[in-house]
Amino acid sequence: MSAKAFISYSHADEAHIERLHKHLAQMERDGTLSGWFDREIHVGANLDQDIRNELLSSDIFLACVSPDYIASNYCYDKELELALEREQAGELTLVPIILEPCEWLQTPLSKFKAAPKDGKPVSEFTNPNVAFLDVVSEIRRLCEARVPKVEFKSELPPITSSEDNSTSRYRVKREFDPLHKRDFAEKSFNDIYSFFESSVSELRSVPDVEARLSRTSESHFSCTVINRGISRGFETLHVRLGGTWGGIDILYGEVDQKNTSHGGFGVGSDEYQLFLTSGMFEYRRNDKKLTAREAAQKLWDDLLSRVGIGYA
Repeated sequence: MSAKAFISYSHADEAHIERLHKHLAQMERDGTLSGWFDREIHVGANLDQDIRNELLSSDIFLACVSPDYIASNYCYDKELELALEREQAGELTLVPIILEPCEWLQTPLSKFKAAPKDGKPVSEFTNPNVAFLDVVSEIRRLCEARVPKVEFKSELPPITSSEDNSTSRYRVKREFDPLHKRDFAEKSFNDIYSFFESSVSELRSVPDVEARLSRTSESHFSCTVINRGISRGFETLHVRLGGTWGGIDILYGEVDQKNTSHGGFGVGSDEYQLFLTSGMFEYRRNDKKLTAREAAQKLWDDLLSRVGIGYA
């Protein structure tokens, strides 16, 4: 069942709200969430009553916080006040989304977990899409947590790849043809790119470190990391869909040499699922079954280690 969200915002922040709606589009398309904001009120409607009715029927209250939001008597004193009453009664979940730097920690919103992560304002991200991706990921987890778990379904559970984290106790055998494997490779490539987007954005906040990500085509992206603290703190990784390994090829160096590879990931399958296999780090094909996220983490960690960057 779709969760209903009420989006509370100041009209001074409409540019942020447009971007938020675009990121929520997939959740609305797959039936996870239905969002509402006052632009959907028709001419001639009772504005105050319609807003109140929508808020009273919502499951999630998204407070899009900025200095303009806090300064708005309508947003802060009417919408937020009613939302806090319903939250205290256990009738809805309140999520602060921090759009701009402001004193939100001095408001009643301070007791709620905010998005993006750690309450970092969207406006402080180099790429606001990274911030909104974190926001919608949190909202999706919240919506999925509302769905009651059942022990038995009358229909078979959907057949999934190793990317799926389903806790179902059933496994269904399936045959995978080359088309399935090609589609899986494409999805894995895009998932790896998304991982690098988020990681590069995070790394840019580290002093004396630069990170650059460039997608030159649907089947190729490169990532350069520079550590100005050491003499040879520079490396570029090219990630390519297809190639020698039949899934995803990688190459180190400033120039993307088309017929050269330093390894990569193949697409494997068993009787139940598709997965990636590594042919990079051990200089031979590894039988370990990897998800796209695990493959991305391997690539990212190896790239960082080449320029002298580790984890605290």
